[in-house]
Amino acid sequence: MKKTAIIAVALMLVCVGLVAAMGSKEAYQPATATTYYVAHQGGYVGEATVSIDAKGAITDAVWAEWQGPGGWAANNSPDGKSVVDGAVIRTPDPLANTTNADPAIKGYMFYVYNMQNGVYIWSQFTPGKTGFTRPTRQYERDFEGLMGNPIRAAAYAKAAREDTLVNVTIDGIKVIVGKKASETVHYGNMDKANPNATYMPLNESSIGYRYNYKATINFFKANPLADYAAFTMKKAKITVTWDETVDANAAASEYTAADDNVFVVADALTGATYSDFPHYALELQAAYKLALAEQRLAAKK
Repeated sequence: MKKTAIIAVALMLVCVGLVAAMGSKEAYQPATATTYYVAHQGGYVGEATVSIDAKGAITDAVWAEWQGPGGWAANNSPDGKSVVDGAVIRTPDPLANTTNADPAIKGYMFYVYNMQNGVYIWSQFTPGKTGFTRPTRQYERDFEGLMGNPIRAAAYAKAAREDTLVNVTIDGIKVIVGKKASETVHYGNMDKANPNATYMPLNESSIGYRYNYKATINFFKANPLADYAAFTMKKAKITVTWDETVDANAAASEYTAADDNVFVVADALTGATYSDFPHYALELQAAYKLALAEQRLAAKK
């Protein structure tokens, strides 16, 4: 009996140990999470992605900032040099026109460069029985507002990556597909963080967008739980090391400023000067926390 009891107790302890291990770090698996958002004060769609290992340490952190319609709409002016009222683009959208019988319309959202009271806005363009109509209250159905829905933002980011965003012309209710966004993008690449993008290049007084990107990523990975909303600014000299994988269009030697306004977080210089640094850092932090949550939820299954 004693021997049987000892075996029973031993088995019970093993089971308890296994149950405990299932909820421990040793049972966790690597995880990745992404958040979607409207970026750079509107007009762009962002996605922040963070990956962690089994112990919760960050293995990778990136964000992409995809050009909105204003960054890739085809020029439709009479001289072909600018975008004017009436330009139309189409984006995949799982929430848009889901019951429409036309495959060129179903599951897509259309945006028209809409001028009202002297103001241009990329507004929803809605198909009807005989033609497309513009919204009467353009600011309530504009690109930035609709992209505030992460379902739409995720679909837009996916389409930008897969190059399925297109310029279109409308003839009554007929949709005529034109050039892809990659063929008409104004800044060299749909993703502003891409080394070949020409948006905000490094120059004599600014480290530019992509070196700011590098500084933000590096600082975040080292400080994922910092209070990025509690930042200050400090004048400091920035040393930029040339890296063509960061910015293919400008040499680091072009930056000659004696100092710059650099973000400070938790009394540490971040190396970032770009005005949206806190926003991007907070989005990365949200993705990091989501990855941690998903990792722990997966361990409980």
